[in-house]
Amino acid sequence: MRVTGSTEAEQFEKIRVLVSPTAAQACAELAAEITALVRSKAQAGQKAVLGLATGSTPVGLYRELIRVHREEG
Repeated sequence: MRVTGSTEAEQFEKIRVLVSPTAAQACAELAAEITALVRSKAQAGQKAVLGLATGSTPVGLYRELIRVHREEG
């Protein structure tokens, strides 16, 4: 995984961009980040508010989140 920010133009970008070699790996990495966020908020007694996309593009991510929830709680 590579986090952008190495060129001058990328240094001023406000959105973090992750580049993964496969869609499956990207889904796993994003699901891990979302899971960590939700768990840290819950541990602090707070709720996590997520804005999630619709359509077919994020289906792989949602499948991975479901898998993590079923297997790890």
